[in-house]
Amino acid sequence: MRIVFMGSPNFAITPLLSLIEAKYNIVAVYTKSPKSAGRGQKITKTPVHTIADQNNINVCIPSSFKTSDEIEIFRNLHSDIAIVVAYGLILPKLLFNIPKYGCINIHPSLLPRWRGAAPIQYAILTGDKETGVTIMQVDEHLDAGPIFMQRSININTIDNYQTLHNKLSILGSELLLQVLSNINKLIPKKQCTNGVSYANKIEDYKIYLYDSAEVACRKIKALYPKAFFYLGDKRVKILDASYYEDDNKQDIKPGTIINCNMHIKLSGNSILVPKILQIEGKKACTVDDFTRGHSIQEMEIL
Repeated sequence: MRIVFMGSPNFAITPLLSLIEAKYNIVAVYTKSPKSAGRGQKITKTPVHTIADQNNINVCIPSSFKTSDEIEIFRNLHSDIAIVVAYGLILPKLLFNIPKYGCINIHPSLLPRWRGAAPIQYAILTGDKETGVTIMQVDEHLDAGPIFMQRSININTIDNYQTLHNKLSILGSELLLQVLSNINKLIPKKQCTNGVSYANKIEDYKIYLYDSAEVACRKIKALYPKAFFYLGDKRVKILDASYYEDDNKQDIKPGTIINCNMHIKLSGNSILVPKILQIEGKKACTVDDFTRGHSIQEMEIL
């Protein structure tokens, strides 16, 4: 079977490696172009690009598929199937039927719930008890193609974006191999129209004073490691936290640090308890180490 693999970020690495380990014939990898990253703005390849290079797989990095030349390059690969995993470019309808078995996608949610760019984050943000992976046929609509296979997993209370991301990447790899080994027999089923929801790209990572502490904790887990608040003029990432309710703190203004352990009053009676913090330019540390290194005054307003 001649496979074209189309992916870019870390989520796509495990599926790609699983194909390599299973000795599938990967005739090309499509990925996003290298871009500058880090303080030194060093030109950096995508994680998928790096894995492809390490395994001597041909890499294609088109900026789009708007030209007939790019379509012809894809056609000349004579692929049996294209596997799309968080690629990052929109595929034109013309591409879908070029491979013998079309294009299939690994999507980290139980479709039709959480179509879109941030399904893992939204599953945590909204307090879902379970999520999963869907292998589906790609069509012209956003994550709406017919489904080959799904599998669910529980979202544990200790899960954050990174841990759930890793679990779903592994699960997606396992399902992918099952689908490929049965591709001649499987008939994808049309998605249900009930329960459709969308997970749009998230660009706001701030913890707000009007958040409840429960919502803040969900944000911290869902947006790991990017959620933050301001302490004075310093931006502080909060990487782990818990919360509790305290009826005795009703009259305290939200955003107030209520003790030397840096418990923070938020909306209602809720108290946010930071566990792991990272002030800008410094390494992450426990809240105990943070308070030893910074003068934290009770009743300081964030």
